[in-house]
Amino acid sequence: MLSKGAVIDKLRSYKPCKNCNGPISKTTSISELKIDNRKRKCDCGHSQLDDVMLDVLNIIVEFEELQNNDLNAVTLRDAGTPLMEIGYPLKYLPVVSKDELIVMKDVSKPCAKDILKIPEVKGIISNNSKNTGFNRAEDSGDVNALIAGNDFRCDIFVLKSVMDCVVICKNQSKVHIEFPRPFNPKIAKIDRLNLNGKVVIDGFCGSGTLGLAALKKGAKKVIFSDINPHALKDVIYNLKLNFSKEVFERIEIINSDFLNLDVIGDVCFVDLFPHMNREPFLNKAKTISKQVILI
Repeated sequence: MLSKGAVIDKLRSYKPCKNCNGPISKTTSISELKIDNRKRKCDCGHSQLDDVMLDVLNIIVEFEELQNNDLNAVTLRDAGTPLMEIGYPLKYLPVVSKDELIVMKDVSKPCAKDILKIPEVKGIISNNSKNTGFNRAEDSGDVNALIAGNDFRCDIFVLKSVMDCVVICKNQSKVHIEFPRPFNPKIAKIDRLNLNGKVVIDGFCGSGTLGLAALKKGAKKVIFSDINPHALKDVIYNLKLNFSKEVFERIEIINSDFLNLDVIGDVCFVDLFPHMNREPFLNKAKTISKQVILI
């Protein structure tokens, strides 16, 4: 079990020293970059994120798995999306150490296994999201496939009004990806609410971000509900990570389609995927709560 202190300590380790490499251009062709004399690892023991992704790109090229066959046009963006083990909106490009990076890229299993040999990489997940064109609640199931390695990571979301944060851990392939940003409109919306003493329904809770934020904001009780059972396991883990055991007296966890929920609350969060038809979910929310918050 992680601790919040350990998460913060690891986050601090992402800051480069004065001798660490700077970023590599993501738009310039690799063939045009002058990086032959670039040192792979700094004397401080860390590697620049871009240098690790360059290794990833080289392996993908070796396996001939790039969509763009013109190698003279290949850029670092073609390596995929790097997901830090600890997600937080940093003001600098992070440096990484062993097993601190998850790569999101559609590659074959043999290719992924070779990428996993890069010391800093702990896992590879696909970016073939199933969540395009949603119209049903059950589409909140597995989002990406774990191709190789370990996809356990967490994100930090800051609540300015209470000078605190929630740390949300997850197996990333099984839940929707949320990127922490300097201004997060979802968190900001919750942060502005007066939830003190209220019963909150987090009807599409995922790994628990909004519901945990509600608890931090003084909610008397939070009902966490999601149709994805993997997400609810994350909720339990995250409650233990962010609160003392007494918090379980203030929560309820339900594995259900939102439209089938049989609960009553003061406030209901409705956090839908893009392209979902809002109307049936908002109508349902109005029958089970006094106030509906569309996230």
